[in-house]
Amino acid sequence: MRTHTTIKTMKTICGKTLSYLEVTGYPNKMHSTVGPSIVYAEEEKLAPEYYLFGIKYSKNEWKSLVNQQKATPVADAMYLDPQY
Repeated sequence: MRTHTTIKTMKTICGKTLSYLEVTGYPNKMHSTVGPSIVYAEEEKLAPEYYLFGIKYSKNEWKSLVNQQKATPVADAMYLDPQY
C-alpha cells in the first residue's frame, strides 16, 4: 500500500495553531519547515514550539536544520498528542 504524506495546519477551538505531518489521512507528527509547529493563543502567553518530524527543537536549532536541509524523519519521534 502506498502512503501519501502532506503537511497540514489547523486551528483549535482554544486558539492554538498546529502544523503537522499527515500520513495517509491520519495526523502523524508535529512538523513545520516554514515556522513554529505550535503557536499558542495570545492569552496563554507561551512561546511557540518548533518541531521537525516530531522532534522538538529550540528556535535556533530548528532554523539551523531547516537552512542546512538536514532534518530527517525519525521512526519513534513524538506523534500528534491528543491534548491538542
